[in-house]
Amino acid sequence: MKPLKLPKEEKDTLISELQEHMEADHGVTMGNLAAEQLLDYMLQQLAAPIYNQAIEDASKTLMDRMSVLEDDLYAMKLSKKTRR
Repeated sequence: MKPLKLPKEEKDTLISELQEHMEADHGVTMGNLAAEQLLDYMLQQLAAPIYNQAIEDASKTLMDRMSVLEDDLYAMKLSKKTRR
């Protein structure tokens, strides 16, 4: 799996939010470089589990839709007309 690359604006926003979170919740002041390194580490560690969960979610959604499609196709089958 290739490394996750974020657009610069999005990464800068995440770095800023990480710095604010660390200061407000933990009393830790982080510089831009430290916050960027922590963000890069977190992305590296979380990319595969998040990707795998997304694949599982997509698979479940696809299977649910296929089930509905099968039901719809079954309902569309022509039945043999019976004579009375």
